[in-house]
Amino acid sequence: MNYFTFIFAIVISAVAFWFSIKLIRLYFKVKKWNRVNATVLSKEIFLHPKVSSSRSPYGLKVNYTYQVDNSIYNGSNVYLVELVGGQANHMKSTAERELSKIGDMMSVYVNPNDPSQSVIYCQGIGLYIFVFFMGIMALLIGFSKIL
Repeated sequence: MNYFTFIFAIVISAVAFWFSIKLIRLYFKVKKWNRVNATVLSKEIFLHPKVSSSRSPYGLKVNYTYQVDNSIYNGSNVYLVELVGGQANHMKSTAERELSKIGDMMSVYVNPNDPSQSVIYCQGIGLYIFVFFMGIMALLIGFSKIL
């Protein structure tokens, strides 16, 4: 049983380390991107087709345009996790509150190497650091069961 706990803890810690390091690096990378003004074309709350929780199945769908070097680009990424193919889930009340924060004009982060890549919010590093430390805790628990 102790070996099972050890292996389970190693798997959990590996996933936590991979996820947190990937998003912490992305956070610092995006913080260096250029900020430009964007015009919000549409914004709405929608039900995710791939719901990970019945309590928080809502997402934000925002379409915006911005200009970089006399070229106009369209964007739809709201949160960092969307840049890596993930999704941000909210309860309905939280989604409504987050949607109300998005005005007609927003400042967005734009990748200087690929201006077609953009995101509205670059925040949440605390969550990624928390997940990293949970990986450390899982690793310590695993080693305590095996030693």
